[in-house]
Amino acid sequence: MAVSIYYTVFDAPLPEDRFERLLGVLPEQARRKVLRFHRWQDAHASLLGKHLLLHAFAQLDRQVDLEAVLYTPSGRPYWPGGPDFNISHSGNIAVCAVDTSGRVGIDIEQNGGIEIGDFREQFTPGEWQQVMGAPDPVWQFYRYWTMKEATAKANGIGIVELPAVHILSDTAVALQGFTWTLTPVALQDTYAGHLATETTPAAVNIEEVRF
Repeated sequence: MAVSIYYTVFDAPLPEDRFERLLGVLPEQARRKVLRFHRWQDAHASLLGKHLLLHAFAQLDRQVDLEAVLYTPSGRPYWPGGPDFNISHSGNIAVCAVDTSGRVGIDIEQNGGIEIGDFREQFTPGEWQQVMGAPDPVWQFYRYWTMKEATAKANGIGIVELPAVHILSDTAVALQGFTWTLTPVALQDTYAGHLATETTPAAVNIEEVRF
């Protein structure tokens, strides 16, 4: 089955009337969560991530009640009976992946703004050696980070420490005895991203959505 990825870019705050209209569609609990953020970027990421989910389900001719979304013990949201979905955001991009055939995880990260050495313990010695030996260590760091995060998010069973996620190759990661399939997600040049799925998708369809 194909996996669908929907993303949106918000370079500036939405006009107030459009923000309020999008906010008004959400249930009260979701609205409160959006309004708790102090930075407009965080509020927009939260708001638009939920609307990407609504858009994704509409494309499948399914209605989703955000109040009926459940959470695993580790806090991963899921819709009872599927399809499975996962949301990520970084910088000025929000993204939502939907998979009708199994669990899915997605992670995007904007390149820059951190000291990668502070995160060395999140990698195995071999992985860290590959990061530091790469032509561009910072970019390799983000590639590997999104591989691990996407897999941890797809797992959804419990809290996963990133060192437990072992990168086997550019397309495979092992976690708790299971091998996940990885697909790179290229949205913009300064963003690294990966999709983790239980099986190899027949296709990965990416669509930009404007709100």
